[in-house]
Amino acid sequence: MAKQIIPIFLFALVLLTGCKHDEWYDWKARNQMALEQIKQQPGFQTSPTGLVYRVLQDDLHSEAVPNDASFISCYPCDGYLINGFQFQSAPIQNTMVSQLIAGFAEGVKKIHTHGDIELYIPYELGYGENAQGTEGTISFIPPYSTLHFIIHLSAVY
Repeated sequence: MAKQIIPIFLFALVLLTGCKHDEWYDWKARNQMALEQIKQQPGFQTSPTGLVYRVLQDDLHSEAVPNDASFISCYPCDGYLINGFQFQSAPIQNTMVSQLIAGFAEGVKKIHTHGDIELYIPYELGYGENAQGTEGTISFIPPYSTLHFIIHLSAVY
């Protein structure tokens, strides 16, 4: 009897794990479709890594451009999911560029201090297949999320 229960338990475990993974399949597809639509809008560029961005303002070319070792502050720094849900509205202060998610780090290195940029970060350059935060809370970011940021680079140290 015990030998029969183990295979059934393992099958159920695999089935349930697969269901949890498939729960986000539609969200992943919606994010990829939205990103493809954004790429077609005027003014947006796509980097070789897949970052989609639009420089909104970058007139002060005598100002510093951050690199991976730079510390930056960004305010405002608003982050949204593709459904318009805002998960980030707090400033980023004194943070090393290399400690940011890859897409954000790549984006801020495209502008000078006091510049503004809009980023669409595909999930591969964001949090990947992993969720961030606790589901049901304001800061929850589902797996496979394209992240939309509007950033003002206020300081580079």
